[in-house]
Amino acid sequence: MASPNHKTIHAAFHSIWTAWLEMTCELFPEQGSKLGLRKYDARLGENTPGIHLTHIKLLEKTLRQIEDLPESAFQGDLWLDRRGLISRLRTDLLFQRDLRRWRTNPQDHSNAAIDSVFELVVRGEGSLRRVLPAIEARLAAIPDFLAAGLDCIKSPDPLWTSLAIQSCAGSIEFLRGLEKDLEAASTRPVKIKALLEAAVRAFNSFSKGVTRKPEGPKGSFAIGRERFEFLIREQLGLDLTLAEARAVGLYQIARHEHLLAQAAKRHGKKSARSLIQEAAEQWRPDKPLIDLYLEETSAIKMRLERIGLVTLPANERLKVLPVPPFLKHQFPTAAYSAPEPFSKSHTGIFWVNDLGLDQSDPRRKAAEIRQHHGLELTCVHEAYPGHHLQFVTQFRHSSRLRRLFSHAIFYEGWTMWSELNAVRHNLVNIPCAELIQLHDALWRAHRIVIDCGLHDGTLNHSAAVKQLQKGVHFTASRAAGDVNWYTSSPTVPMSYLLGRLEVEKLHRRLVEQGSWTLKRFNDWMLSHGALPFSWIQRA
Repeated sequence: MASPNHKTIHAAFHSIWTAWLEMTCELFPEQGSKLGLRKYDARLGENTPGIHLTHIKLLEKTLRQIEDLPESAFQGDLWLDRRGLISRLRTDLLFQRDLRRWRTNPQDHSNAAIDSVFELVVRGEGSLRRVLPAIEARLAAIPDFLAAGLDCIKSPDPLWTSLAIQSCAGSIEFLRGLEKDLEAASTRPVKIKALLEAAVRAFNSFSKGVTRKPEGPKGSFAIGRERFEFLIREQLGLDLTLAEARAVGLYQIARHEHLLAQAAKRHGKKSARSLIQEAAEQWRPDKPLIDLYLEETSAIKMRLERIGLVTLPANERLKVLPVPPFLKHQFPTAAYSAPEPFSKSHTGIFWVNDLGLDQSDPRRKAAEIRQHHGLELTCVHEAYPGHHLQFVTQFRHSSRLRRLFSHAIFYEGWTMWSELNAVRHNLVNIPCAELIQLHDALWRAHRIVIDCGLHDGTLNHSAAVKQLQKGVHFTASRAAGDVNWYTSSPTVPMSYLLGRLEVEKLHRRLVEQGSWTLKRFNDWMLSHGALPFSWIQRA
């Protein structure tokens, strides 16, 4: 019997992954909508236990089919597509089948419900009337979606129960804030009001129902050493044990504390923390924050083109917009919304949240404005050459499958590399830029250690919060907010600095010790999409 040729194998691979994607979108249409597939915009999944069990069977079947295709038949980009899909399937199985997150994390359900509306609202920026029918359909589906989600929940982690209750309260606040704008966009405001009230009642019922569920053990969010090391391999592409990763984190904490101290000496005798605080207190912007973000984003983009650090894609567009009132409590000081992977539009949105506009007291207004000190580096991280440039480039990849991959070691490693280069190549020109960049890197070094400790059980939530308070002087509330998401996203917090370290290794080999220019290097990295750097090297 003749062996199949590579074309036959590649055709089988394409058939398998397209069937998996189509079935996934049918099970969870809100995910298909987020990809830019418009036919799913007005739908919300059933969210029953049966749906989640069917999803697990789909993942198992698809993984078997892909693993049965010989790896040796795949080279270059096709090898990366195959490896990326295998990682996605294995990781989804860990969270859905093995860890049963759809049972133990109530936030999965409440967040999915409100995000289905939130994504449409973001897409309808400037014209809610355009997406109003889809918003109405999803609002109508939320009560059944959340009721089904409540049936899924068993033995939730106590922390996640508490966070789900907070999530429901925030969702209700968001819906209340949205009411006026939706009514203005609708020809049937009475219907909109009724749909919103029903959705609010559903979130209240879900919140109360969650509190009645018998909780699992405290700290049950920890996934354990073996599973954590599995994610280091599958999500980060690194051959590290948990102990080795923690050792890297401890070393990077000490290294960045030393670098901060050395940088501070160049400014005198004060500590880096004091210098950063003084710079923030002395910062007195003479124009609205939104204008500063607009100007700085445009200026950084022009400097990028002039210096030639990276190629800017043609026809990309970035809107810098103030956060509308009904979204103010959904965003930090600034945030980025990427275009959809399958959309023809390559327009991202850079949101600016100026909470000082809501303050009449001059001292409180000034305090809110100071939260934006160092906004130039925020523009680098979120816009150019950070998230916006990276995602727009990825979403133009000729492989539609490649556009689906989202390994944080790449996309967050890239933003930290961007911040480092912004200081090195004078993309930003502000006092204490180096100190701010080093302090943020120190924060990400602590994340490595905390990430390891939370999931092998050597650190509890309280101890992790205290480490951030002591190590980078976060307030208790800011530290707790940071640690909260670490608990449900193992290995993502460590991906920021570990990702940048991987980029630096490649840079030493290809630029410093090789013949590549920095622009060629940056363009080459971005051309592959958000995959682990070790896989990119192998391919």
